[in-house]
Amino acid sequence: MIDIFIEITNQLFWEGYAEQLAKENPAGFQRELTDFINCYTL
Repeated sequence: MIDIFIEITNQLFWEGYAEQLAKENPAGFQRELTDFINCYTL
């Protein structure tokens, strides 16, 4: 699921967005990933 999240954020924002977010703001990355998983696994 994390691979899909990374691919979608790369398409929505820019290449490397998820990796940059994870590095600069781990809590924000985790929050966005959790929201993504919650929305797409219902």
